[in-house]
Amino acid sequence: MQNRQTLISISMLFTILATIGGILTLIPWAGASYPNVLGYKSLCTFAPTATLACFFLAGLSCFLRATFLKETEGSLREKFRRHAHSLAPLGLLLVLFIASMIWFLAVKAQYIDAGSAASALI
Repeated sequence: MQNRQTLISISMLFTILATIGGILTLIPWAGASYPNVLGYKSLCTFAPTATLACFFLAGLSCFLRATFLKETEGSLREKFRRHAHSLAPLGLLLVLFIASMIWFLAVKAQYIDAGSAASALI
């Protein structure tokens, strides 16, 4: 029982940290090297992709905690079946994350980094 409670606490801490991380990625910050795809300089220039990734991880942690750690009755399959409806918001976040990643790559592909060898010269 103590082991389960420890895992629940760790999972809750991860959820809180991932949520805070997602919020922090959107905070405006003038010291950013370049603007994010939303058009402003933020603490994380990978926003909103990083934001959605953090929120997805927080939601996944909640789902796993509720489904497999807090739930005590039934097999793993039964537990999953009881909580399967909670996967809809996670699926939406995943689709938004993938779409924002494609958007990020499309926008940032226009920039050529002439200052380092990280970019291939055409």
